[in-house]
Amino acid sequence: MTASDLPIAEVSHSVLHPDFIVREVARRYALKGDLTCFLLYRGMNDVYLVQDAEAKYALRVWRKTYRDVDDVSYELDFLDYLRRAGFPASVGVPQHDGKLYFKVMSPEGERALALYDWAPGVKFGDRLSEETAFRIGAAMAEMHLHGDAWVGKDHKFSTETAKDYNICMPALIDFVYDRPDDLRDYPIIAANLDKRLDEFAASGKVPLGVCHRDFHPSNVHVAEDGQITLLDFDAAGEDFLMQDVQNFVWGNLFYGFDPKIGEAFEAGYESVRPFTPEEKDAIEVFLMAKCLRLVAGMAHSSTAVGRGTLRFRNLDWLGDYIKTRARAAGLL
Repeated sequence: MTASDLPIAEVSHSVLHPDFIVREVARRYALKGDLTCFLLYRGMNDVYLVQDAEAKYALRVWRKTYRDVDDVSYELDFLDYLRRAGFPASVGVPQHDGKLYFKVMSPEGERALALYDWAPGVKFGDRLSEETAFRIGAAMAEMHLHGDAWVGKDHKFSTETAKDYNICMPALIDFVYDRPDDLRDYPIIAANLDKRLDEFAASGKVPLGVCHRDFHPSNVHVAEDGQITLLDFDAAGEDFLMQDVQNFVWGNLFYGFDPKIGEAFEAGYESVRPFTPEEKDAIEVFLMAKCLRLVAGMAHSSTAVGRGTLRFRNLDWLGDYIKTRARAAGLL
């Protein structure tokens, strides 16, 4: 059999070589001196550390998913607005032509790449304190207010992005093929959650806005001097503001941090934008929704990142968490 007779493999997630990254970055960005680059981690997206003669940068290569390759412009445009507003976030570095991302062709199709300034410090989980959690909460509230200003007062938010777990539901059903209770319960929960989110939006008392949508303790860095930097806005889009808050609170629970950290975060948030009574009443629904989103999203991504973590270590715990709260909220 000759090479031309071999089947052409279908690729779910290729990894770009650091040498290729160096060549592309060198010709597109105004960096200084020789560049070095290595793959920092491979996951939902791939992140490389790029360094020139003076500074470090993070370069993200988006994985090819159901999203259009140019959807990354939403995140990068919002981050550029936050940069101009002086908000502490890791933002995209413009190329020579001012564009904030570029595209390459890979075996699985077009993929987007962007260079970000480096977030100083360490993950919040490595520098925990209630005082810092308070400041992070206040920063998130400020980010939400900036989001309102970015889109303009006449903008009408929708629940479409808030319900994008539905895109991942077929993969979740396949993921739990040998778990009869999950096969029965997850579609019911998702359908009823759709209705509940629409009710929240229609009430006008559970506000929507521009959200991070994946904010957790690993997506904020804390420097030695206490400076905080929010990062990884890949999932940014329209969602319920309280969902954004509870994503972080749930992340603290998942990591096993003291509940006081989440409470301090919420207190900091309310120091800038107090919750409505209706938002407070919806907290358990949003905690459950975060967990459902995680399971469904990981199931959808399993062809690229594998089933191991959820399939064999956390699926029982996550399922119990989702169903207990869904029953309490009347969604199951």
